[in-house]
Amino acid sequence: MESKINIALFFGGRSAEHEVSLLSARSIFQAFDQEKYNIFPVAISKNGFFRSLDISKKILFSDLKSVPEVNRKNILPQEILKLLEKEIDLAFPVLHGPFGEDGKIQGFLDVLNIKYIGCDLKASAVGMDKAVMKQIFAYNNIPQSKFEILKKAEYIIKDESQFFGNLAENLGLPFFIKPANMGSSIGISRVNDLASFKKGIAEAFKYDKKLILESSVEGREIESAVLGTGAELKVSAAGEIISTHDFYDYQAKYEDQSTELIIPADISAASREKIKDLSARAFRAVDAEGISRLDFFVNEKNEEILVNEINTMPGFTKFSMYPLLFKESGISYSELLDKLVELALKKDN
Repeated sequence: MESKINIALFFGGRSAEHEVSLLSARSIFQAFDQEKYNIFPVAISKNGFFRSLDISKKILFSDLKSVPEVNRKNILPQEILKLLEKEIDLAFPVLHGPFGEDGKIQGFLDVLNIKYIGCDLKASAVGMDKAVMKQIFAYNNIPQSKFEILKKAEYIIKDESQFFGNLAENLGLPFFIKPANMGSSIGISRVNDLASFKKGIAEAFKYDKKLILESSVEGREIESAVLGTGAELKVSAAGEIISTHDFYDYQAKYEDQSTELIIPADISAASREKIKDLSARAFRAVDAEGISRLDFFVNEKNEEILVNEINTMPGFTKFSMYPLLFKESGISYSELLDKLVELALKKDN
């Protein structure tokens, strides 16, 4: 019998998506085939400290919504360092948002020469920074909504009323304000007038010093999932999100029970094929590998399909779009994990 593969499962972290990470990690831990893998949970507190293996496992098996913070000097206990240096074959950094999905944990693992599931440092950083992502999509002629980039240092010297007027003319009303480096729709505001613009700018700057200002698009919210690397990509069936909110924000994703996920999406065969093509093109444009979810706006009345964004470490609970889309495509949750492990082990460090 082949020896088991040792996997370090990182969860928690310093981002505003800390709670989502715990939900994803709990689902993943339960779904991993215990005959094939030894899973070592590694919890990271909101203030960035790695917890011990024993405490990490207790947190994973609890109903805690966050990893308790600690005050100490050593961010990385010797026990965890020893685990990573000598016992681990692979890491699964199930960390959403900054300090997890942005390349930082990937760079840390690269330094330790540990293979890991998901995109590398570069692709993760590009996928996290929506401003850079949109610029790369534009260079590759991938259709997307009109946008502008705003940096905090530049905004300080702008006249708000005049600046808002110029944006309203260029982007139209309503438009959206988004932190460039944040996931799960955190910090996003819909702008209808000067008052909501000022409020939205202040809210978004709480999360990032660089913002995306983006036209509102009429269309259904459709998502697809991508698995693979290089020329060998599998794009899932498409799924639709129907939310009662003005847009698909954090509450709609994780708290509002009225949000519906329709899989497969009721769209034309032509739209399905175009989404598959754009999913692969966007995935390759940022040089992603392993795993990503693509978000689209689809308006079949005017035959318009726009890429909204790529998520390089999407939510991974059993009720999240990424695994559900592949379930519809014939790949179970556990099989999906097997394939991600297989892809990661084949990577060249």
